[in-house]
Amino acid sequence: MDDTEMAAALAGCVSCPYPGTWQGSPFAERTVGGVRYGVVALDPGLSALGVRRADGSLWGLPEEGVPHLVNSGVEAFVAFTRAYEEAAAEADAYAGPDEDGEEEEELTERAADALTDALLERFAALDAEAVADENSFWCVAAEELGYGMGG
Repeated sequence: MDDTEMAAALAGCVSCPYPGTWQGSPFAERTVGGVRYGVVALDPGLSALGVRRADGSLWGLPEEGVPHLVNSGVEAFVAFTRAYEEAAAEADAYAGPDEDGEEEEELTERAADALTDALLERFAALDAEAVADENSFWCVAAEELGYGMGG
């Protein structure tokens, strides 16, 4: 996949929970540990998202630190972003229970956990390697989405 094709595929991913700015084609090159990446999104001074040129996988590239897998490919990243958008819409639409007090908090927490678990299950079906580590980009994004419900 060349830069133009990647840019077209990633064009709809602006709602991805990455705080950086999406870059245009042709993508700037970044080499980390002898591995070449095309930088598709950038949060200056903190990190970048890069597509590994050798295999098309998408990686988080911290300014200081070791690259970490985000998705096994651009197509998987697009699918994850769509799944995340759908879950975010569901979280936004959550009206909460009718009860007040501690029971309301407990019901909201259960709904948030169910949303997070369902999203992680969907992610695992799409690209299991991307969510194999509970501290991965998408696992953290799913948890944070659940934390934001009802609050």
